[in-house]
Amino acid sequence: MENGTLGKKVFFLYPPPVLTEVVDGLARQEFEVYLSRDHAKLRKAIASFPDAILFVNIDDGLDEEGWLSFVRSLRAEAPAAGIGVITLNDDAALRQTYLMDVGIQCGFIILKIGAAKTAEILAKTLEANEARGRRKFVRALCPPGTAQCVVDYEGATLRAELTDLSSAGMAIRLEVAAGLKVGAVLRDISLIIKGQRLSASGVVVAKRAGTDGPESIHVVMFDPNSLDEARKAKLKTLVFRVNQASMDSLLEHA
Repeated sequence: MENGTLGKKVFFLYPPPVLTEVVDGLARQEFEVYLSRDHAKLRKAIASFPDAILFVNIDDGLDEEGWLSFVRSLRAEAPAAGIGVITLNDDAALRQTYLMDVGIQCGFIILKIGAAKTAEILAKTLEANEARGRRKFVRALCPPGTAQCVVDYEGATLRAELTDLSSAGMAIRLEVAAGLKVGAVLRDISLIIKGQRLSASGVVVAKRAGTDGPESIHVVMFDPNSLDEARKAKLKTLVFRVNQASMDSLLEHA
């Protein structure tokens, strides 16, 4: 699979509080975003994501020379990665250094322009760098214990563990065999994801053999009409949170 075909990981290194709402908004636009507050660990891990996009807050973590050295090294070590700078410091000389001398590809973004304008610039930058790839929805793999669902089906209460999740659907592993077939309609599914609850309806669109003995994985697509805008936004935020927890674990062991 060509790098980036299924989207690129977007990292914000030492994100300031003003970016919290902006990053949530990017996640709701189906960009795969992550936060990191450890430049050394992220640098070690970036080899696993050679086409990632990284926005560095040069106002935190290192001094000016430290950040210039870090970005230059990253440009050499991960030439396919896209690097941008975010800062409150509107310094024309510094901008020139990063854009022309260091050769960052994803812009020098001044945060004083406000959250809405910052979000617009970042979204356009990500679009220009094809951060979504060909996919329409960000997918989160769900480690055991992360997410469950409960649904009543033909008089029985079915319980399942989610193995992956997106705002479009999910894959589930049932606790007991239930004879669910492709085409089965599941109404009022109760989802519990990282302690958060929401409900949706869906239909079983595929079934595949599991890796643990006779278990099967059922793929369920959500009925868009069962998700209002608030539920869709919450679902996208939960996908972001599940992915962030997995990335935190990966970086911790980098």
